[in-house]
Amino acid sequence: MITFSTTAIMPKYLKKIVLLLVFLLPILCNLVEHSASTILAVLILIEIYAWKTRKKISEISPNDKIIMWSFALYFLVSAFFFLANGLFRESASFNWNLDHELRFLAFVPIYSLFHRTRLKAWTIWYGSAIAAILCGFFSIYYVFGAHSTADTLNVNNSMTFIETLRVSGAYTAIIFGQLSLAFGFMSFAGIRYFHKTHPALTILPVAALTSGIITAFLSGTRGAIITIPFLVLIFFFQIGSFRFPWRNRIALVLAVTFLSAGLYLMPGSSMDQRFRTGLIQAKTFFNGEGTGLYVVRLAMWSEAWKIFKTYPVCGTGKNGYKDIIETKAAQNEVPKIIEKFHTPHNNYLTNMTAYGVTGLFMLLAIFLSPFLIFIPAIKSSGPQKDMAYTGTMLIVSFMLFAVTETIFYRNIYISSYIILAAAILHLTTSYQQES
Repeated sequence: MITFSTTAIMPKYLKKIVLLLVFLLPILCNLVEHSASTILAVLILIEIYAWKTRKKISEISPNDKIIMWSFALYFLVSAFFFLANGLFRESASFNWNLDHELRFLAFVPIYSLFHRTRLKAWTIWYGSAIAAILCGFFSIYYVFGAHSTADTLNVNNSMTFIETLRVSGAYTAIIFGQLSLAFGFMSFAGIRYFHKTHPALTILPVAALTSGIITAFLSGTRGAIITIPFLVLIFFFQIGSFRFPWRNRIALVLAVTFLSAGLYLMPGSSMDQRFRTGLIQAKTFFNGEGTGLYVVRLAMWSEAWKIFKTYPVCGTGKNGYKDIIETKAAQNEVPKIIEKFHTPHNNYLTNMTAYGVTGLFMLLAIFLSPFLIFIPAIKSSGPQKDMAYTGTMLIVSFMLFAVTETIFYRNIYISSYIILAAAILHLTTSYQQES
């Protein structure tokens, strides 16, 4: 097993800084621009110092090696295809554009750092709970502010004005809604931790889950709403180890259902209109009619699949999708509006068009490799079980977000996933060792 904690001579103040940064990551990343990238960079610098001051080389377990290699290979495979396309394709170039992929290498030093510093569980569960609650309050304040603005400006139909409004944080409404929802469910998976600390603290994960769902609806993010049933199902299984499991399961399903239905049907909600529009436009797409935004999304997925079928082994390079779509748009083979999107808004299809079937495997590797640690922990008893479920919430939510967005083309998703996955994996392993 990893023994970083016994081989390092890190100052205590640096350990406290690491704990604080992990705690602040979910709180800041959705509300303050570039905070996730900044925290990622600081953690790497601290690990470089810790590595240079180590007493001896640390031992690493086989499962940890597999997980580390999964993240490292994400970049290495991307770099290989980048060089290969630059050498063997006439239209390709060596203009560096692997900044996002390079970040996945950061998982290795950050994962090592967390083992050196003996990370604490409160950083994840309190951090994600406070983050979801703050986003919930921000969303409600945002909507009430919009109502006041509509009244002040004497908007003829203030309800229509609100229906077109989507709450957003530091970045887009989609990012804001998705990350808030993920944080809400992650903290809720630690409800036994809060109850064990003090029964009154149970209100925190409950409020976090409620706030995460509220934010998802007020942001008008359909990808986040579709994720809710899957995350509820995960907790449905987790409750099996609780006292009175079926009573708790029924309460959970009813609470989430009524809350979601109320937010969906709430006057001024944009979700009903967005889902209806999406269904109508999807129908027109399959009928070969219409040019709405969601039709464009489906058209991008269709074109990406065609590209993958044409280049299933090596793909077309990172810019291949964009170049092919631009050529087709110039020949009026696809809607012109597709030309402005650089990716098909689906991380699986994006990787498949860029790197062929290898792109799909390397994306699945960084999602599924952590389960080498999570699955044994879920089958056991003790605090590692709930921490593993928290990690499962994180991974499943990101896997589903990747269906409707190219999430790993955005630094906030990459930094958040790397840091939180590394932290949860370390905590799960630590709990197992203690058990």
